[in-house]
Amino acid sequence: MVKISIITPVYKVQEYLEKCIDSIINQEFNDYELIIVDDGSPDDSGKIADYYSEKYSKIKVIHKLNGGAPSARNAWIDVSKGEYLYFPDSDDWLAPEYLKEMYDCAQKSDAELVISGFTIEQFENGKNRSYVTSTGYKSLVGKESVRKNIHRYLNNMMVAVPWNKLYKADYIKNNNLRFPSLKWDDLHFNLEVLKNINSVAICPAFGYHFLRSREGSETMDVFDGMLYQKRKEQFVHILQIYTYWNVKEKDIWNTIYGYYASRLVQCVQEIAISSAKNKKELVRKILSDDLSKVAFSEGTYDSVIIRIASLPMKYHLYSTSLLLGETMGFVKENMASTFYSIKARSINKAVEKK
Repeated sequence: MVKISIITPVYKVQEYLEKCIDSIINQEFNDYELIIVDDGSPDDSGKIADYYSEKYSKIKVIHKLNGGAPSARNAWIDVSKGEYLYFPDSDDWLAPEYLKEMYDCAQKSDAELVISGFTIEQFENGKNRSYVTSTGYKSLVGKESVRKNIHRYLNNMMVAVPWNKLYKADYIKNNNLRFPSLKWDDLHFNLEVLKNINSVAICPAFGYHFLRSREGSETMDVFDGMLYQKRKEQFVHILQIYTYWNVKEKDIWNTIYGYYASRLVQCVQEIAISSAKNKKELVRKILSDDLSKVAFSEGTYDSVIIRIASLPMKYHLYSTSLLLGETMGFVKENMASTFYSIKARSINKAVEKK
């Protein structure tokens, strides 16, 4: 048995795949298998993967018909040999010490799930800027400890994604946990992982480099008319988990409602800068929903930006909400470094405060 099974889906990433694979090959930690799943990629990604598999015995490649990232990851969970599972994206890369730091954290805490920080790489106008999200080490032992503390990491992406986590393979396989066939499936999967988990370790490592902006990436084209519906589906799942946990603490509920409100602010922002013709009606639909009303009424925010942006939304001032959305969108599109720098500082400060 190897220590870590690395499973990465590949689709239309020929310009980025070599950097990703090289960063794994050059890890200080080397007790792993790398399983590359070519998800029917129409470019040369599959050929690049085959080249590396012929050169390195640690690397295996499976070619399959296109079915999306969830099916690509699920395809090899059952036959993986690692003590832990790891799911990096194939257009990102890892610092040389990252896997070692993650595995050391897993061993230190004997956790079923390890969650790390990460580094966002933002490329705009020919310039690269990096923004780090990281928190101190914390070991959450026992279901009660997990359920009373995991909300602290909701609003900084640490819970939502799979690429900053080591999953204990036995826990995933024995509980038949798989990525659902949904757009933005990651959070849904992680919520089910957390549902009955006994131990989680928060690792201060931030050596995963997440490429925030590349042409053709889902992070580039956010507004597709379904953003709000997907955000609502995610939040309903969160509510189901917290109801299942029978959480009573008001401050926890305030935090998760604040998380949803911040996602609604993002929805309004994307509508404001989109080419949609019925913007006010779209915003009206979001803000008139009962869950939205509760979120803006009960939610608490650590971000000053979200606190300000939420005010007109709370009071159903649709034109003002759109104006603020346009302003935030302008800053995001034309002053990306300022936007993400403020966002990163706000998030990190919030987690440290908690």
